[in-house]
Amino acid sequence: MARRKATVTDVPDAPVDVRVAPVHRSLLHRLAEDLRTQNWTAIMLEFLVVVFGVFIGLQATNWNASLGDRRDEAAALQEIAADVRQDRRELAAGRSVALQRVAATRLVLSLARGEVPEDLNTLGGFNSGAAYLRSQIPDAPTLTPDERGSLWSVIVSGYYPSLATPAFDSLISSGRIDILRDEDLVREIQAYRLSTRYLALTQDLTLRPVSVTVRARGEAYGLSSFAAVDEQVLARQVAASPELGAMVESQLGWAVVHLQRIEAVDQIGAVLLERLDAEQGPERRP
Repeated sequence: MARRKATVTDVPDAPVDVRVAPVHRSLLHRLAEDLRTQNWTAIMLEFLVVVFGVFIGLQATNWNASLGDRRDEAAALQEIAADVRQDRRELAAGRSVALQRVAATRLVLSLARGEVPEDLNTLGGFNSGAAYLRSQIPDAPTLTPDERGSLWSVIVSGYYPSLATPAFDSLISSGRIDILRDEDLVREIQAYRLSTRYLALTQDLTLRPVSVTVRARGEAYGLSSFAAVDEQVLARQVAASPELGAMVESQLGWAVVHLQRIEAVDQIGAVLLERLDAEQGPERRP
């Protein structure tokens, strides 16, 4: 039996998917179509969407930048506070040595002269309008036996606090001082830095050179900065030499001047540290 050729009509009808995938229409495509059809309402809505999106984006960027600045500000305040605390420890050491020198000079003058001055002329201090001031000699701690056996070494020695606020200086050098929002606080920090520099200048230009000169002149009297000297022997030398007596009394004055400078800086630092701690809040304090 002859086979009949298959024709196209013999193939079963396949299901045809007549659905058309939606075409992606971007914002620009929609805007172009709206312009072509002069659909002004749609155009205005699209415009508002764009403006609002840009606004939200800018606000988010600014908020992130502001949040970063606040974190940096908090960290900077914490570091500046740490610097001031370190400075105050240095100042405390300087104050202790200055008082030790006051005690030593007063003891020598008392043994040599039978009396000690209650006050003396001192240089005008930081922000003082006077060139010289009449200052009371402060009370000083009792010297130990070792210190009494080394009175000359105590008199001509000194501790010169080295003060710095690298965190604040770094903000200035990097141009980021504006992250500190409180302008009054910035001025307080600047005033503190000015007081520390004034102390440094006093130490470097006056106190250290004077100490070097006195040590050298003391050697002419056989007084070594590193040797033990009996207090009675030293007292007799001071009593016999007006020059040596004047040197000891001047060292008393310079010790008082140093003490005044140290305490002036420390008072400013204490107020500033209290302000910095208040800005940070109790949870950030050490």
